[in-house]
Amino acid sequence: MESAGFHYKLDIPAEVPDCAVVLLHGSGRTEEDLIPFGRAVFPRGALYAPRGTVAWEAGFAFFRRRPDRQLDSDDLRHRAGGLCRFVTFVFEQTGQRPLLVGYSNGAIIAAEALCQNRHLSKGAILLRPLSPRNDALLPNLTGYPVLLLAGAHDDRRHPCDAPHLAGQLASAGAEVVLETIDTGHGWAEDAMDERLSRQWLARGSTA
Repeated sequence: MESAGFHYKLDIPAEVPDCAVVLLHGSGRTEEDLIPFGRAVFPRGALYAPRGTVAWEAGFAFFRRRPDRQLDSDDLRHRAGGLCRFVTFVFEQTGQRPLLVGYSNGAIIAAEALCQNRHLSKGAILLRPLSPRNDALLPNLTGYPVLLLAGAHDDRRHPCDAPHLAGQLASAGAEVVLETIDTGHGWAEDAMDERLSRQWLARGSTA
């Protein structure tokens, strides 16, 4: 399927959906990548999984990095604007503000998108995140719920990256929960990412 500048996969449950979710994959991956995670966490969710628009390694990414692996901030901001249009499309299709779920590259652009317009979505789960605006104050995010899931042995992140983003979000007024899991950059073998996400949702964090 195609809309708002993205090729995307739509996964609908057998029952009437109880929420809408936008799934944002990591670098070098595709729109299929987060569907199993999304279905495990949101068994009755309408899952919208866009494909990143940047060809990257054997798959795709949502924004470019510079040759030294630093974020290309201009490209990130531009492409996050496009993601906001896709999130608006999801709202128009479902009548619900979706949750944003991003992993790695997808978590970074999700964080930038919520900074650009926090009113388009009702909450975010950011796995292995990194701040999209490292040295800047974030806009007003009062009451916006965010779950950050960091890996204790993540060789692609500095140990301070997730706490730094958590601090930025909290300073902007967001309701932040940061969990550090005994894993690396990839998925925890004990499905802890799924369990912590379900627990966070069960507490009514995005009601």
